[in-house]
Amino acid sequence: MIEYKKGFFEINFINRILFLILLSSLFLNGCSEKPTNEKQQAADPTKPSAQVIEQKAVTEPESAAQKQDRNSNIVNPINKRNGNYVTDSNTLDQFIKKIQPQNEQLQKVLKEDLDRDGKPEYVLAFGLEKEEIDNIFVVREDTGYHIIGKLEDPVMVAHLNTDMKIMKLDQTEQKFIVVYSTSEVDEAEGFSIFTLDHNRINNLNYNYPEATGQGIRKLEDINKDGVYEDVSYYRFQDTQQHTIITYHKFDSTGPEKTKVLYENKNKKFVYPTVPKDIIQNYLEDHYLMNRFLIHLPEMAEFTALSASPKNHFEDIIDFSAMDYTGLDLNIKEIANEANQRIFLVRSNSSEEKKDKGLVFTLEKQSGKWRIMSIEMNDKL
Repeated sequence: MIEYKKGFFEINFINRILFLILLSSLFLNGCSEKPTNEKQQAADPTKPSAQVIEQKAVTEPESAAQKQDRNSNIVNPINKRNGNYVTDSNTLDQFIKKIQPQNEQLQKVLKEDLDRDGKPEYVLAFGLEKEEIDNIFVVREDTGYHIIGKLEDPVMVAHLNTDMKIMKLDQTEQKFIVVYSTSEVDEAEGFSIFTLDHNRINNLNYNYPEATGQGIRKLEDINKDGVYEDVSYYRFQDTQQHTIITYHKFDSTGPEKTKVLYENKNKKFVYPTVPKDIIQNYLEDHYLMNRFLIHLPEMAEFTALSASPKNHFEDIIDFSAMDYTGLDLNIKEIANEANQRIFLVRSNSSEEKKDKGLVFTLEKQSGKWRIMSIEMNDKL
């Protein structure tokens, strides 16, 4: 009996020892797994939360405001053919095809650093016909090609834009876009000047004969000083074939100056020998002096008057034709005595003024006919 109990307790003791060893083994294994997992996570930087954020950043589209903030210097152009925003292209040729207006052809491509930031811009001109420019875009290359803006034509009358250049107009390093314009019958010529200031295209100046539809306006370094001038040529079909030139700095700053040219065969003033031509010349010069605020010394040679007439010739004579065919006068001789002639002068083109006229009295002195008096007459 005692031996039995002893064996029982021995077996029970052995079972307890085995149970404790099993518990110890389980405890030790549980403690060793935690540092192993922590070590593994420290070695692997990709966590489940980071993977979700990265995927969201790629797949979720940016809002318009976010895209504008990120690309504040990029303007997404609108395709005129379908109204959709044009995406960037890897090559300039691809981009040109995307923005090309319907039925228009690429007329000219100019490359220049217009804003002097070290990166070139492209100026693209499109038109329906050769040497006819209808649309001009300024494009920048960044991560792709983007339209900065479109040149808005400032000329308000019918005309053709025939050419485009990038020019230096003064002694600075600034570059300007110059667009040249003509009329369909080549009776007018003008230009427009544009600048690029960061992402803004400005029309600095333009000059085109909008009022008359005829005339020449040019960009020229008329003083040969390295600075271009805005030059206007006014050619008249008058007795002396005057050309009046007015000019000022290309950006419209500074005073306006004037030159008078004689386009007759002598290239200088020639005193008329016929009394009617003297009257015609005198009235033409009167118009030019008042219009351009210039002094023509030749007028003093025509008269022996002690003072300038106070009559308003514009109330009697229609000077509007001076810009086109020349002054259209009806000069009728009404008296002829020895070395004196008297003439009644009216406008051919003015019906309502036919009851009025100017009476010119001329005398021949030292071999030249000179104007002795000018009076207004409404009775002849």
